[in-house]
Amino acid sequence: MKAEYKRDMNHNYLVLYGEEINTDSYQVRMLVGNVIPSLLKCRIQSMDGKYMIYYDITSRQSLKTLYEDRKLKIEDLHLIFGGFVRVMEDSAEYLMNPSQLVMNPEYIFIELEKQQVYFCFLPGYEKDIKVQFQDLTEYILPKIDHEDAKAVTLGYGIYRRTMENGFHLEHIKEELYKTKNDNAEKISEIPQNPLPDRIEEPIDQPESEEISSDFYRDTKKEQEKKKRPVHKIFICLLCVLAAAGFMALSFMGFLPHIGLEVILGIILAGMGIGMLTYLVVKRTKEKKSQEKVVEAVLNKRREDLNREFNREFNREEMNFREDNASVAENIQPEDFGETVVLSCGEVSGPASFVSREPGELATIYLKDDLTVIGKLENACDAVINLPTVSRIHAKVRKKENDYYLTDLNSRNGTSVNGRLLLPDEEYKLQAEDEVDFAQARYIFLQ
Repeated sequence: MKAEYKRDMNHNYLVLYGEEINTDSYQVRMLVGNVIPSLLKCRIQSMDGKYMIYYDITSRQSLKTLYEDRKLKIEDLHLIFGGFVRVMEDSAEYLMNPSQLVMNPEYIFIELEKQQVYFCFLPGYEKDIKVQFQDLTEYILPKIDHEDAKAVTLGYGIYRRTMENGFHLEHIKEELYKTKNDNAEKISEIPQNPLPDRIEEPIDQPESEEISSDFYRDTKKEQEKKKRPVHKIFICLLCVLAAAGFMALSFMGFLPHIGLEVILGIILAGMGIGMLTYLVVKRTKEKKSQEKVVEAVLNKRREDLNREFNREFNREEMNFREDNASVAENIQPEDFGETVVLSCGEVSGPASFVSREPGELATIYLKDDLTVIGKLENACDAVINLPTVSRIHAKVRKKENDYYLTDLNSRNGTSVNGRLLLPDEEYKLQAEDEVDFAQARYIFLQ
């Protein structure tokens, strides 16, 4: 299959060449005229009897490039296999032939920010989808992180399923949901502790005698208050006096228009309001008392933790001083050599990109064999937080003592000494090359 990469002002394209494409077929009209979620948007051009299909891959990375030097963990396998399940479901929904999907890792693209996998649908391409998926799993197996037990279980579980005669899409779903459910069950088993993490013991069992005595002292006061129901007696006495007053005024003729039933109703309403007020006040006081007890226990526990930390810190400091003193006693004058000016020799260090405008951008040090540059923090080794820089913009690979720069389908491109790099081009960097990641301007120092 012939493929190449092209670029216009703001887009990168993967171009696949096909032959004998019927542009009037249902498959082609659905592909070009609709946005199918799991398929790369494309357009078809013809020239000299050959057809070129342009797939928009701007800001997306191929599976092969993205995991070239990275191990696949359980989250990565969920993303890839889940993407395959979705594209098969989308193909069934839009009545597309899944055998025309291209399962080559070089032509499967991932958008990390959206956690979305995109596939190429190539009209005229015919290859059994089961065989293609089996080849894909064989490509993935060596790249699995074998320290991740769940990733190993999922990867080899799906591969074993692909070797069965009755292999079906539901088998992949079963393996995927099995691992996801295991994660969900483990998360649900974690106990929820409303107190700070550093307080590991329950607060209803105070260890110190001082806190215990305060707690029981407060409880004893509450019990004594319950033995003396002054508020209840006072409220009842007020209600009786009010009732007697209303009845006296009524019999004396001062309240001729108010019947006895109304007076009794008012008295009962007053008693109800009084009792409700008393209960609310009592509940508020009890809640404040409980909060004070909990706060006292927490404060005491924090003080104990701080005292334990200070004791440990002081012990470590004393040991450090004793060790330094013993080392100083053993140092002899002959142990010192000739004084040397460190700056007189050649200073070596990792290659780097230094901002052309001093202080504007942070220096990028190329310490590792592969350095990915962009503004997506969880996917890049060096972050350039500028709006014109793509989420995953470019990469620098170290081979022996040379450094090779490659643009990763960025929207605004990567240029060296004013020349825009072609998609998938590896440029060997030279000392003092001027490198621009969109509007981020650097000089390469080796």
